[in-house]
Amino acid sequence: MARSTSTEIAISRGGSASYLGWVVGAMVYVAVLAAAGALFAQSVSDRWALSLSGVITVQVPDAERAVDPSGAASRTGDDKTSRLAAALEILRITPGIGHLTILDRDKARALLAPWLGEDLVGQIDPPVMVDLRLMDPTVVDIGALRDRLSRRVPGAVIDDHGAWLTRVAAVTRAVERGGWLIVLLVGGVATISVIFAVLSGLSVNRDVVELLHLMGARDGYVAKRFQGYVLMAALPASAIAGCLAVATIMAIGAISQPEADGVEAMLRFGRFGGFRALDWIIICAIPLVFAGFTLVTARMAALVALRRLV
Repeated sequence: MARSTSTEIAISRGGSASYLGWVVGAMVYVAVLAAAGALFAQSVSDRWALSLSGVITVQVPDAERAVDPSGAASRTGDDKTSRLAAALEILRITPGIGHLTILDRDKARALLAPWLGEDLVGQIDPPVMVDLRLMDPTVVDIGALRDRLSRRVPGAVIDDHGAWLTRVAAVTRAVERGGWLIVLLVGGVATISVIFAVLSGLSVNRDVVELLHLMGARDGYVAKRFQGYVLMAALPASAIAGCLAVATIMAIGAISQPEADGVEAMLRFGRFGGFRALDWIIICAIPLVFAGFTLVTARMAALVALRRLV
């Protein structure tokens, strides 16, 4: 009887609780973007590591110059082997090397042009680069191969991409950890906001809560009323903010690929921009996690406050 009568008493939505939806929505929007940045950094690092795994690059400067059997370079002597040919001879007989690709000067200039400019690139003589795909990286002795090349082709450089990958991995790990730290901080702010909203709602509705207690309502029932209000405020706000965040991610993808437009740009960004299916699941789950977390926080805060209410 007490339960049916108490349900007719409405709880006012006054105080800071009236702004709870806006606060939760803003927090969800920031959290989704931060999580997307962390997942993107992790995915890019994994893709780069995978693409360069088992690949080394050999740079051969002055590739057309002749080299005699002792390794001394010569600008004359048509019967002499070129430095590029001598390097390729050593690479082809090295165990563990499965495939090699020669990147000529024109391709090298095309790669450098966006960074250095057409005028400067036209004035330099880039080395010929040879990409090596290793069948078994454990078989190839990079140190021994470097020694053989330096004796036969002085000035040739071997880059196993290890130092570069280490720096890239350090940067991406920092970005990834920073993104998840932002998510945790935003979650903490959202938790504090929910607690203050519940306490404010209890303060505004103190007389109503005392009346409900006199009518026989338990703390669990009163907390459920506040919990339901928080859910009604947080769930739509989380869903709208999540949709806006995903739309922002898609817009960034479209801007980063000006050659594609509309849905094509969105799909290309979703597929090639670094986000996997699991990443999209995590991104889409964040608004639901925030809504559920605010629901639990609201109930716990209400129960604790009601026990201290005189």
